[in-house]
Amino acid sequence: MQQKILIIDDSEDDILLTQMVLRKIRGTIKVEAASSGPAGLALLSGGNSLPSLVLIDLKMPGMDGLNTLRVIRADERLCRIPVVVLTHSDLESDREASYREGANGFLNKSVNLDQFTELLRNELERWISL
Repeated sequence: MQQKILIIDDSEDDILLTQMVLRKIRGTIKVEAASSGPAGLALLSGGNSLPSLVLIDLKMPGMDGLNTLRVIRADERLCRIPVVVLTHSDLESDREASYREGANGFLNKSVNLDQFTELLRNELERWISL
């Protein structure tokens, strides 16, 4: 069974960068993307196969990452999926809020490409089998 990762992020550039890094780490992982919390939840609700991991942006207009995470954690079908918050925020309060809402990880996107690749590789190794 092919592993799948869902990226929920309002920035097309950040989605493309994350997809590129994921392909570099493991080219065989299927990656889906949604540009908002509601779009990501629709993909999760409508699909027969759930992703192995969700990568979610914290700061999105409308339904932000924390609210999206709350919905995921409240849904019996989705609550066991590991969710890693990817954000440009380096505020400790954002980190704490993410973990309080049930995030499994918190990664800052505001690092250089090599650091981001290594941080993401570590999360993949932690949550899905590479």
